Amino acid sequence: MNRAPLTRRQFLHLSAGASLATLIAACAPAGAPPAQPAQDQAAQGQTAPSTEGLELSLWSMQYPPHDSAWNMLVTEYNDKNTDLKITVSPQTDWLTKYAAGLSAGTAGDLLSIHGAGAASFIATNQLLALTDTLGGLGTIKERFFPAVMDYYTYQGNVYGLPLHNNTPGIGFITNLDIWEAADKEPPLTYEDWGNVWEDAKSLTQRDGADAITLAGLSMRNYHNIQYLCGAIYELGGKYLDEESGEWHLSTDEGLRSIKELFYDPIYTHEVDSPDLPEVFNGLAEGRMAMGGIWIDYIPYGKTAFPDATFGFTMRPGMDGVKPIVVGEGGWGLNVNASTKQAEKCLDFISYLNQDEVMMEWLKSQHSLPCVYSLLDNEWYKSDEAKFLQPALATVKDWVWMGPVGSKYAMDDLFLPALQELSLGNLSVEEMAQRLEQDLTAKVQEFREDTGYSWS
Repeated sequence: MNRAPLTRRQFLHLSAGASLATLIAACAPAGAPPAQPAQDQAAQGQTAPSTEGLELSLWSMQYPPHDSAWNMLVTEYNDKNTDLKITVSPQTDWLTKYAAGLSAGTAGDLLSIHGAGAASFIATNQLLALTDTLGGLGTIKERFFPAVMDYYTYQGNVYGLPLHNNTPGIGFITNLDIWEAADKEPPLTYEDWGNVWEDAKSLTQRDGADAITLAGLSMRNYHNIQYLCGAIYELGGKYLDEESGEWHLSTDEGLRSIKELFYDPIYTHEVDSPDLPEVFNGLAEGRMAMGGIWIDYIPYGKTAFPDATFGFTMRPGMDGVKPIVVGEGGWGLNVNASTKQAEKCLDFISYLNQDEVMMEWLKSQHSLPCVYSLLDNEWYKSDEAKFLQPALATVKDWVWMGPVGSKYAMDDLFLPALQELSLGNLSVEEMAQRLEQDLTAKVQEFREDTGYSWS
């Protein structure tokens, strides 16, 4: 099977996430005031530049499925606005390019920043407030799911328009070829973890030396701190003190969640092995029947791994409760606070904030909506979209991780600890203690570097 040259982790350049706040804060003008919407600029007597022959640049985070969708929507918008041309400019090493461009005044007028990575840009006044453009806070709360807007909201203003919703922590991607070979069919939804382990054990394969060659279920993936956060909530616990930024994982709920989600698949149920690739590649290579990973892996896999067939199964909650999904924000669009064409940029934001335009994006990405009005859209009942239905039923109730800064920085710390646990180099208790210390330090570093305050 052909391997994709670009993983989602590589595309996000998440290894830089640990220094995200420092890098952006270093590029922010000292003492810069909060960016004002175009309406406020006009009220202060500022005159908008001429728009004759105007070109606007939209910087994207160089992820091919999204770049294609941006080009589709921009082309349609340009055709309807002949006095204006928006161009899409994908940025390799997006974090460094965005920060440097914003500092030098050369960044795009429009910036696509995932909700999970937006906090540092917002806290250092790099983005224009979109609150009025989106109808005010009351309308925003009525239209958008809370979890997606929480990542774009700071001190009473909203700084991004989310177009689609995606996150790890919802359930499992299934390699349907493996299930079919075993004469089995995955359920749409698991109601109990006992059933998960039963299926995983029946699908696990071993060689003559009793080494696992095909995992029934693996939870070893970069973004999977969100499974941990959701499980702690489901058990009635709390992982973050939002005021202080301190993480608490050595609680009964935290220790149990780490053990059952990440230790037990390898050492108790024996349905996974650290000798196998992590989930992203393991699923594609046909070495895992199920893997904990983001639901957008399915449409991505259709292009990146055309020889394989993938499905989705909703995970159960802990102790049979309804799953609590901790989201990572929406994929969307933001406006550079330094653009000289704020009004035109906000016009494009308003264009995107229409149900029919959002549905064009969602259909191209095979993904979940960010607004209540699209929950009942007929497309989600079609054959190509029906795999989304179990997750669609939960999406309005997702919650955000909390005021942690860059969620990617949390991922950067979580994965090495998970790898050490998987190899047997850390106990469950040691992993919890290590993460508590490292995650807390990273949140506090973010707040110190950016001046972010939580109240």
